[in-house]
Amino acid sequence: MSGIVEKAAEVRFISPEGLYLIVEGRGYFAAFRDFPYLADLRGREVFDLEYCGNGHIRWDAADIDLSTEILSAPEKFPLVMHPAANPAAQLGKRGGAVRSGRKAAASRSNGAKGGRPAKKKILA
Repeated sequence: MSGIVEKAAEVRFISPEGLYLIVEGRGYFAAFRDFPYLADLRGREVFDLEYCGNGHIRWDAADIDLSTEILSAPEKFPLVMHPAANPAAQLGKRGGAVRSGRKAAASRSNGAKGGRPAKKKILA
């Protein structure tokens, strides 16, 4: 035994184009153009890689999961997740834009009462 402990998964180096990873003794280059969310990892988060078995790796703090299958052929997996600036606001915007029978009925009821009250202008 040499005394050298080898990890099952680790980030070997970072370049402006991406990350070079070793998973199960094999090297993979994760280009930021294929995996843009990896470019958003901060400082030590990049190296906080967890090996989950069967070629599956995870950055727990950033909630990113990848497999060696995806790393070896990213073109076969065209769906790329981009980080959302404000996910709650985006969901609210989508929900507010939905047309439903309940919304239409509420709008008619409000209209029958004279509609939305006018804003009062307060002079200072």
